[in-house]
Amino acid sequence: MEIMKAWLKKRSVAIFLAQIGIYLMTSVTWCVVVYFTEHDPLVAAATARTNSVMFFLLLMVFMANFYVLVPYLYESKSKLRRYLFWVVEFLLIFLLNHAIFFPNDRAGIGTATHLHYYQFSIIWLVLNYVVAIAAISVRYFIRQSDLRKQLLEEKQRNAEAELAWLKNQLNPHFLFNTLNNISSLTQIDANEAQDAIGQLSDLLRYALYETQQKEVPLCGEIAFMENYIALMALRCDKNVKITTHFDAPDTVRTIPPMLFLSPIENAFKHGVSSGKPSFIDISLIEENGFLVFSCRNSNYPKDGCDRSGSGIGIENMRKRLELMYAKRYEMHQTVEQGIYKLRIKINVKK
Repeated sequence: MEIMKAWLKKRSVAIFLAQIGIYLMTSVTWCVVVYFTEHDPLVAAATARTNSVMFFLLLMVFMANFYVLVPYLYESKSKLRRYLFWVVEFLLIFLLNHAIFFPNDRAGIGTATHLHYYQFSIIWLVLNYVVAIAAISVRYFIRQSDLRKQLLEEKQRNAEAELAWLKNQLNPHFLFNTLNNISSLTQIDANEAQDAIGQLSDLLRYALYETQQKEVPLCGEIAFMENYIALMALRCDKNVKITTHFDAPDTVRTIPPMLFLSPIENAFKHGVSSGKPSFIDISLIEENGFLVFSCRNSNYPKDGCDRSGSGIGIENMRKRLELMYAKRYEMHQTVEQGIYKLRIKINVKK
C-alpha cells in the first residue's frame, strides 16, 4: 500500500487528468459525430448516452488495471500472481460489461440480430482486453522512464563524487611536489626561497579557495600555471630552456581548476637533467572554439627506485577529462627520440 501511495503521490494528478481528458475528448467527439450524422434528435441523444457509458466502462477497465491489477499482480515476480491477473481481468471485464453481454430484452429479437449481437460482444470483449494491454504498456513505459531517470541521476552523483575525489587527490599531490622544490631551493639561495614561499602562498590560496568551484575562469587558471612554472623554474640551471605560450582571448571562458597541472609537474620531474641539456615547452591556446594544450619536454625517465611522479597525475587528469568533456576531447601522448609530447584538444563550444 505504501508503494502505491508513493507512486500515486508522484504522478497521480497528471496521469489521472490525462485519463479523464481522453475520456471526455472521445465522448465529446463521438457526440459531435452523432449530432451531424443522425437526423432524429431522440436517437442521437440515446446514442450519445449509450456510447458515453461504454467509453466510461472502458475507462474503468483501464484505471482498474493501471492503478491496481497491473502493479499488484502483473508486475509481480510471482508466476502465480501473473496467472491470477488474467483470471481477475476476465472477471472484471465480465462484471463491468454484464449488461452488454447479457441484455434483458434479447428474447424478442431475430436470428440475424442475435448473430450480429454475438459478433459485437466478441469485438467488445477484445476491445476491453486491448484497453487492459494498453494499461500494461503505459505502466511499462512509465517505469522504464523512471528507471532511466534514476540511472542518469545515479550516474551524475557518481561522476560528481569521483570528480571531487580526483580533485582531493590533486591538491596533496601538488603541495607535496612544490614543497620538495622549495626545500631544494633553500640550500641554493635563501632569498629566492623566501620569495618562492610568497609565490607558494599565492598558489595555495588559489588551490584551496578557487578550486572548490566546478569551473574557474580560464584567465585565472593561466595565471596560476604561469606562477607555478616560474616557481618550478627557480630550481633549474642554465642547461634547461623553458618556453611558454598562453593565448586565450575569451575572457569569460571557464575550465575545471588545475586541469593541466599534472603534465606540467611531470615535465619538470622527467624532463630536466642535472647534467644534460633539457627543455620544456608548454602552451595553451584557444582557436575556433577549441582549447588546445600542448606540452613538449626532453625525456629523462626516473629509475624504479624513484617514486616521485609515479604517473597518478596523468591518470587523474584523463579521468577528469572523461568526466567533464566526455566525447568532446582528444588526448595524445608519445615519446619519440627522447622527447615527450602531450597534446589535448577540447571542444569548448557552447
